[in-house]
Amino acid sequence: MHVMIFIDPVRIREDGPTHRELLTRLERDWGIRSSLVLPERLPEDLQPVHEHRLGAGNVLVMPPSGPIWVRQHAAQSLASQVHRDPANLVLCIGTGSLPEAEATARHLDCPVVISTWSSEETRVASTRMQHVGAWVAPTRRLADRMTSRVGTELVQCIPPGIAPRTEPAPEIGLAPTLAILACDGSPEIVRAALAGLEQAIAVIPDLQICMEIDAENGHQAWREADARGLLDHVSTIADATQVRSLMTSCDIILNPNRGPRVRTMVLEAMAASRAIISAPAEDLDWLIDGTTAAIVDDATPENWSGTLLNLLTQPGNRRALGIGASDWVTEHHDPARHAAEWAKLLSGVSKGVSYPFSSESTPRQP
Repeated sequence: MHVMIFIDPVRIREDGPTHRELLTRLERDWGIRSSLVLPERLPEDLQPVHEHRLGAGNVLVMPPSGPIWVRQHAAQSLASQVHRDPANLVLCIGTGSLPEAEATARHLDCPVVISTWSSEETRVASTRMQHVGAWVAPTRRLADRMTSRVGTELVQCIPPGIAPRTEPAPEIGLAPTLAILACDGSPEIVRAALAGLEQAIAVIPDLQICMEIDAENGHQAWREADARGLLDHVSTIADATQVRSLMTSCDIILNPNRGPRVRTMVLEAMAASRAIISAPAEDLDWLIDGTTAAIVDDATPENWSGTLLNLLTQPGNRRALGIGASDWVTEHHDPARHAAEWAKLLSGVSKGVSYPFSSESTPRQP
């Protein structure tokens, strides 16, 4: 079986390690070969993808896109690149390349599977997209959003696979470290979290903070941190994925964003037995208050500082959350099971068990 995979740069950055593990297992354990379709121009930091291919067998170059007639030409060009080994299926990871993926599937007369990773992406789901064999979501809540749009038959929930960490989280040293993810979310929540940090630093002045501030929308968070005198404790970065090993190994991970993004970096921190403090995250099934994370429901500065100080000064509470998080990843995000679920879905859709993907086809039952 041969799968043509379209993946947009955002998903490469966020979930590159997860997808590399998946594609490697699909070929090694299930005989599912893959061709990775990349834009003709990739950002500089993503150039190594051309070499390691995320575990795919080879890389195809997608011509520049544009109006529908340009997409049709691009689809024809891509199809010609695999004419000796035609793809049985097109997989689109993230919706950034969805028009090109769908056009290629139509040109090849094969189904397309679309993997979504945010509430915004689920809004793309439509019954009018005739070549879609399945919509895939990483959490049940995101899957439910799509079910309300396209029904239950075409929607599948496949949680990401994350390799567990065997070493326990080290004890906090003299200078505790804190990673703050996505300070470009709700301004009210970010302000409350930074005000809580100001109170916590008054108690623990050696606290070191690495804060992700989106280069386009994070200036307000930076100004808030400056106004509260936090910059002496803060190192900022525009994209946490560029230093994911650093961010996911901090003593505590702060997730103040209610936003729509599902980030496997949170799971990687959980696998490393790190304590997570988060605003309520509706689409993240794996953040369970008191079990895998500490959820700050009432986003006041006092609640943020109280939760943070509780974990920094109470090793038993911090360790319990870390162990709970690690156990959750081990039980629910096994990479082998993740690959098996994908293999079952891709094989089924390629055989037409989900829908008739061309006008000559007739529906088949599983």
